[in-house]
Amino acid sequence: PKSAENLYRKALEYVSLNSEIPEGSIVMDLFCGTGTIAQLLAKAYPKSEIVGVEIVEDGVRDAIKNAKLNGLENVQFFAEDVNKFLLNHPEYAGKIHTIVLDPPRSGIAPKALRRVIELGASRIVYVSCNPATQIRDAVTLEEAGYRMDRFSLVDQFPHTSHIETVALFIKEDENKKEAAD
Repeated sequence: PKSAENLYRKALEYVSLNSEIPEGSIVMDLFCGTGTIAQLLAKAYPKSEIVGVEIVEDGVRDAIKNAKLNGLENVQFFAEDVNKFLLNHPEYAGKIHTIVLDPPRSGIAPKALRRVIELGASRIVYVSCNPATQIRDAVTLEEAGYRMDRFSLVDQFPHTSHIETVALFIKEDENKKEAAD
């Protein structure tokens, strides 16, 4: 539907807003589901490595199948709990340009959010179907040196109380670099 396209478009816009994705950089899509955002990223940034992580194995199987059908070779998917994945893959720390988060309604477990912060990404794009948990997690991100730079609402479910939100958080040292440019 058009509303889902609007949500994905906004998330992709925030990934590179006022900042190019450097060639060879890593972009992570955590809680990637069937990999829609990761695949859009792979298509938009063919010289970057896109990593999708999702706990639901069927979703990851579909993501891998769809990436092959779409001829995307710069994306890989892992069927694993996000927290465990980040614990088991310390090699990504300090190498990630952007992280896209699209967690379940309950938000991100505090331990997983701490691990996300430890990765040191210069920007985090946080997509949420529950603004209350997003704000809870935003406080933690801001305490860790990320500043909310942009925030958008996407009404995917008209005439209901449900709303999707997309927020862009930029690491404070990155904010100073962008202000100097």
